[in-house]
Amino acid sequence: MRAGACSTRRWGISRTSATRRSSRSSRTASHGPPGTSSITTRIMEGGRMLKVGFIGAGGRSRSAHYPNVHRLEGVSVEGVAELDQARGQEMVDKYGIPRLFENHEQLLDAVDLDAVYCVMNEVYVLEPALACISAGKHVFVEKPPGANTDETQLLVDAAEANGVHCMVGFQRRFSAVTVEAMRLVEENGPATLVTGSFNKWLTGGPGNTSTLWNDVSHIVDLVRYMSGSEPTEVHAYRDSHGTDWRNCYTGMIRFDNHATGIIMGNRASGGRVLRSELHGIGVGCYMDVPESIEILEAGSAPRVVTGAELSGSAAGDSDRYEGVLSMHEHFVDCIRSGATPTADIRDAIHSMRLVDRLEGTA
Repeated sequence: MRAGACSTRRWGISRTSATRRSSRSSRTASHGPPGTSSITTRIMEGGRMLKVGFIGAGGRSRSAHYPNVHRLEGVSVEGVAELDQARGQEMVDKYGIPRLFENHEQLLDAVDLDAVYCVMNEVYVLEPALACISAGKHVFVEKPPGANTDETQLLVDAAEANGVHCMVGFQRRFSAVTVEAMRLVEENGPATLVTGSFNKWLTGGPGNTSTLWNDVSHIVDLVRYMSGSEPTEVHAYRDSHGTDWRNCYTGMIRFDNHATGIIMGNRASGGRVLRSELHGIGVGCYMDVPESIEILEAGSAPRVVTGAELSGSAAGDSDRYEGVLSMHEHFVDCIRSGATPTADIRDAIHSMRLVDRLEGTA
């Protein structure tokens, strides 16, 4: 079982856990069967409000994390730390957050928090995340977790030393279509073939790190996660099409359960496409992530189901079926129960090491 699994099953969260209905009245605090954890952590008393804080109020925080944490039952955002005070004030005003601080040190000194959402660019996240972990706080960070694998390992070491969770925002694991595909293949397993394709038109360069590390890592993690296994062989092509930086990655992976994985990340294509496939014995799942899944089962007619239908959510509630809201629910539930999140840093580092192998730096 992976170190990061929040379940007794190797395949992580259950369908009902990751795609809970919109009604909050019957919400439970568990995701699937109770698991064991190497983490020695506080178990929140039933009914106690979980106190959390935010470090950062950038674009990703504002679009995905503030609004979804605000939706969580039994969670109170107690403070925001943001260097850009005007931007931080917008979040304070919008969500009724009581305190605004200039830096994370002030936040940690002033408020007794259970967890901190440390959401910022990968080249800046290490210092504040380590400070929070060292203070005994559970931490959520966006992907990628740090600017390189050495930084990711520092987060692993700190989380283990302080007995806390450090969850990484690989929300594609929690997409309703991903959860359904894994459920179907688990019933007809093992996985035999896993693919991930994440293409777009990107100009202006990859930013502070490579586009594989910063962006394509989403599907590297997804393919590894859906395989239910770890890589034994990695073959990759790295190309620069019309640029002076690598903008196209194509990889083939052999996993130790004999599944094959294929990665395609092309930043010289004409537009954004995010698709994945998961195949078992007599079943094939073809996903437009997160919108829909086409299911082909031997002896049955093909069928297409939307992410909204799978999650029981309104068609416009993309945060639910995309996986962002379910991801945050999972993090909070694991804090309360003491179970280890499925996308904890202890597991995520294996995806980042696979990124290094695809990049040719491992």
